Amino acid sequence: MENENKIPTKIFALGGIEEIGKNMYVVEHDNEIWIVDCGIKFVDKNVYLGFGSIIPPFTYLKANQARIQGLLITHAHEDHIGGIPYLLKEVSIPKIYGGKLTRAIVENKLAQFKGLNKYEWGLIDDNTKISSKHFTIDFFRVCHSVPDDFGICFQTINGIICTTADFRFDFLTRGDETDIWKISEIGKRNVDVLLCESTNALQPGFSGSEKYVVDQIKKIFQAAPGRVFLTTFASMMGRIEEILEIAILSGRKVILGGRSMKSNVAAAIKIGTLSVDESCFIEMKDINNYPPEKIFVITTGSQGEENSGLQQMSTSNHPYVKFNQDDTVIFSSHPIPGNFESVEKVVNSLYKMGVHVFIDTPECKIHSSGHATQSEIQLMIRLLMPTYLIPIHGEFKMLAWQKRNGELMGIRKNNVIQISNGQFVQLLNHKAELTKESIEIPDVFVDGNQVSDNATNVLKFRQRLSSDGVVNITLIINRISRKVLEVPVVSIRGAFQSNTSNSLITKIAYSVKETIEQYMNELPQGRTIENGDIRKIAEKTAEYFIWRNKKKKPLIRVTSFDL
Repeated sequence: MENENKIPTKIFALGGIEEIGKNMYVVEHDNEIWIVDCGIKFVDKNVYLGFGSIIPPFTYLKANQARIQGLLITHAHEDHIGGIPYLLKEVSIPKIYGGKLTRAIVENKLAQFKGLNKYEWGLIDDNTKISSKHFTIDFFRVCHSVPDDFGICFQTINGIICTTADFRFDFLTRGDETDIWKISEIGKRNVDVLLCESTNALQPGFSGSEKYVVDQIKKIFQAAPGRVFLTTFASMMGRIEEILEIAILSGRKVILGGRSMKSNVAAAIKIGTLSVDESCFIEMKDINNYPPEKIFVITTGSQGEENSGLQQMSTSNHPYVKFNQDDTVIFSSHPIPGNFESVEKVVNSLYKMGVHVFIDTPECKIHSSGHATQSEIQLMIRLLMPTYLIPIHGEFKMLAWQKRNGELMGIRKNNVIQISNGQFVQLLNHKAELTKESIEIPDVFVDGNQVSDNATNVLKFRQRLSSDGVVNITLIINRISRKVLEVPVVSIRGAFQSNTSNSLITKIAYSVKETIEQYMNELPQGRTIENGDIRKIAEKTAEYFIWRNKKKKPLIRVTSFDL
């Protein structure tokens, strides 16, 4: 057909597929690229040894940055915004779009970084429409655990693409309700492709309302004999607002614990999203200046993070808080993957102190997920009625269940397209298919505020140190006489017990001395004795004896001095 479009619209993920975290998706057509979110993935530091998180790779975007039109942020959770500072260090983004609260939280985050490329802000709301050469983009509000969360609809010459963002249906929530009317109106446009989040795709039915969570927390407040401490994610501003209201109405002074909690609450107050009398806040250092029953502390640390305020309190290392048996601690959260052990450690420490501890259980619902369960996912699919479904945002088992949800809702089996990070789906004349085109998606590790350029090798180095330790060998060499003066000093750190391995250490020292002297004496006169050769000989000699006797491969460091 002569009128058929020849250029496909492409869809792919730089993160967020077969994992929880670092959500980043791209929609492109010809000379235009639109980015959706740029998140971070938190990792177990005991496994990744010092690296706290992983971000998506930006190689493709750097190579194509002249085509980038903008970054669309669905909402202000770390797994959707945490990578933005690192992106702006490497890539020029003409404009960042997000809701009012999203902007405030992201701006606070970006203020902590230097050397970022310049950008402009575009605020979005329920009525925003963005038009470019190849795209018309509008938004639909969805309910989540943070306000100002928006799904996105891309209208292109090849068809309509929607992404749900993180969402749920909570019919009792106060504000930020999922806009069922607008979603159904978008459904009437004949949606071709739906990217749907899959986090709770395994969970049947509808999730419990946030109202029941707040009601349960209110009961705990009313029964608490002394101070109340509550820990939750700093981005759960909807819940935080209602909990602050409960605390203030009960006559308690409020203390905010944790930099991100303080920052997010301040941002929400500044833009008017959070309405609270600021005279109710006091500083942590003043906690002992008020009666216990007049104190409420809301803090980060719900994931048992090392050196967080709650973790320090649980080990009696906090400068201002010493728990007693009248204190109440509420965990209004669930551990994210990788954090179960650290959270349990904090919880057990609190129980040992005799503190009243409340965690989320079927009998005591003090946390609800912000992610859609099966019935909620099915409702979204029914409202949008897509031809094709791409499961996103979840581990493989979640994506597999999302595929099943789509099929149950009548989407043809072949029209549910499961992708991996870096795989391209093309939409051409309303037909979507997985192509052979793909890009490599390596893990990019973050150490503090810095991206490691050689993370894989650094991680291997740290893992080797952690498992097999380090052996230091110190030599004193006389290059004229070609002798190793005195017996080399061999010190062990973490490789094996030196006090029970004296004979092995002695054997290593004398063997290193012997092999290096042999090397030097076999060199022709006038030939330079290379430090690199001496180091390699010492390393290989030590490696041989350690592996033969201990079956370990420690890192071996050789230091030589000339005399």
